[in-house]
Amino acid sequence: MTPSSRRAKATVAAALALCATAPAAASAKLPPPDPPPSNHPVVVVQTSPRSGFDWGDAGIGAAGGVGLAMLAAGGLVVVQRRGRLTHASVSPKR
Repeated sequence: MTPSSRRAKATVAAALALCATAPAAASAKLPPPDPPPSNHPVVVVQTSPRSGFDWGDAGIGAAGGVGLAMLAAGGLVVVQRRGRLTHASVSPKR
């Protein structure tokens, strides 16, 4: 290793180290956030548990299942075509 390449590597390493510590030093200079105001009334929201079948969730699950099935079918088609092409190109000529 030549001295110039060692110097270049040392310069790059020093620059990377400086860049890695710069964000931490910059964030340390920010003032702390203001505390939230305490004079606002607290609102309590009560929800009732949902019962029954959720068609939206079922639709999302069905769409995901169909998408995975299409990916699997496409993968099988690609694998089968590659297998046929490989066997056809390797077969001896008559």
